[in-house]
Amino acid sequence: MRERSVVQTRVSIDGSSFVLAPSQDIEQLCDRLEAAVTRTGRVVLFVTADERRVRALITPSSRVVISEEDVHVDSDDAVLSLNGSGSWDLL
Repeated sequence: MRERSVVQTRVSIDGSSFVLAPSQDIEQLCDRLEAAVTRTGRVVLFVTADERRVRALITPSSRVVISEEDVHVDSDDAVLSLNGSGSWDLL
């Protein structure tokens, strides 16, 4: 078995947390979040790891935190799956 890692990105908006899809462009999402705040509010769309499309109303009083974490995978054959709590499970 060979160990490898993938980056898991999580966005928390006013206490609700979402694991983002690996295909989600984080820099573009940050730009859209910043633009929403300067316009006193705007709906921002993003896609989660389980393919849900989330629309969040972002206002100047919204609290948004984006975090990235390296998740280690121990096998070349392992499959990552998102569990109900928003964490990765190995199948």
